[in-house]
Amino acid sequence: MKYLGNKKSGKDPQYRNIIESYEITRKRNINIHWYMLGFFVVLLILYLFTLNLQRVEDVTVINLDTRQSVHRRTSTRYLSYGLDTSLLRDMKTLPINDKRFVMLAHHLSPAYVRVGGTSADCLFFDETPSSSADKIFDPINGEDISNFTITHKDFLALSRFARKSGARMIFDLNVLLRRPDGSWNYSDAEKIIPLARAHNIELDWQLGNEPNSFHHVFNRTVTATQLASDYTDLRKLLDDNGYESSNLIGPEVNHIGDANHKGELYGAEFLKHANTSVTYFSWHQYYLNGHIATVEDFINRTVFDYLANQINSLSNFIRGYHIRVWLSETSSAWGSGAPNLSDRFVAGFLWLDKLGYSAWAGIDVVTRQSFFGGHYALVAHDLTPNPDWWVSVIYKQFVSERVLDPPILDSKALRLYWHCTAKSALINRVPAITQYGVHLDNKPMKVAIRMINPAPLKSITLHLYVLTADHLQSRFIKMNNQTLMLRPDGKLPPFNPIILDPDEKIELPPHSMYFLIYHGMQIPACEV
Repeated sequence: MKYLGNKKSGKDPQYRNIIESYEITRKRNINIHWYMLGFFVVLLILYLFTLNLQRVEDVTVINLDTRQSVHRRTSTRYLSYGLDTSLLRDMKTLPINDKRFVMLAHHLSPAYVRVGGTSADCLFFDETPSSSADKIFDPINGEDISNFTITHKDFLALSRFARKSGARMIFDLNVLLRRPDGSWNYSDAEKIIPLARAHNIELDWQLGNEPNSFHHVFNRTVTATQLASDYTDLRKLLDDNGYESSNLIGPEVNHIGDANHKGELYGAEFLKHANTSVTYFSWHQYYLNGHIATVEDFINRTVFDYLANQINSLSNFIRGYHIRVWLSETSSAWGSGAPNLSDRFVAGFLWLDKLGYSAWAGIDVVTRQSFFGGHYALVAHDLTPNPDWWVSVIYKQFVSERVLDPPILDSKALRLYWHCTAKSALINRVPAITQYGVHLDNKPMKVAIRMINPAPLKSITLHLYVLTADHLQSRFIKMNNQTLMLRPDGKLPPFNPIILDPDEKIELPPHSMYFLIYHGMQIPACEV
């Protein structure tokens, strides 16, 4: 537009109008740009304000169908515990005659107490084994795998402990006693079983521990087919000695879910030949290597999913045998647990989630390794309860064997489960349901319950029990901000709830576990 630069243009009205029109248009465009920019700035401020408000008021909604039926039933001894056979190497240090020890176990009744483990296949009865005095150690875990002996007095002491603590003993016999032809030498069993019968001891039995790993631990091999034959021999021996009704649990395999599926293949081959000799199929499960596990592993959501993958893998191999499944030895980490982790508050997340998921997935019994001994013990050497003992006791108090379907959640931080409430926790025998779970995030969470086919809300009262600690590796656990401690006489303290209305939001602190009982909930599946 060269004419705009013409000196005469300012005197010519035509050119002056063009210039004025141009300036007006330019200013109008500038104003429009500023208005647009201001508008978008206001929108951005409103968006950020709304986003911040949503974060503060973010609520996870849980749908509860009050007309659902029972999904599964577990054993009434679902949560059980083990005493590792290695503890029998020095019976003097095993406090089974201490009243405090017995009471700690009794708080977990009814339960099975499994006396088993690697050392079960080193155990001889009432004789001195013919072996060198040198100690032999497991090349993998460094565990003592030397042969040793227990006496009939030791066996009877174990049975007395089980009876006084309200538990039913499971005794794991030595399967590595072999004849020259490779079959099981049951001469020790022929001593132990009649002894138990003579003292009217009611108990159940196992034969061997993790037989699919014998090659790595003992440099020996017992095939699945041979083990099935051995179980058939044991079943006949039990039947002939008055133990027709005793359970026989096996084959105690491990390494379920490995890439080569050796544990599943061994277990399926065992069932193929065991016929009806075995009552329950059993396997072992751990999440982590106790020698290298970190505190972050214990709250890593990927680690939590290991169990589901293992159960699914096992189910695919044994589905056709229609046999109930036990998780007969399990904890957070193998190798006797992770020091300062497996016996601390942080271990409770994996433990409570395992109890919930296993019950929903059809596991009949979950046996915690261990009640005493190792870094994963429920009870410390000074006979004080560790946090997982408290989690287990609270579970026993509030959760029944009737399992309901949990809701599908969008939140990855919250894992929860539903059961009918244990009879001991009911108020005036009015039905109730128990929701329990773990909150894995390091920030608070609000939860709201939306009932499908609801009962009258006025009849429902919520009792909330939130479990926290001062830090993840604490040896102490709090319920509703009060540290849990036994009374001086060893009895349980009162578990005092936070009482809520059914339409109130539930506030969960960072890194917390919780139990929530809906008292007065009219759900047919949970009618007494």
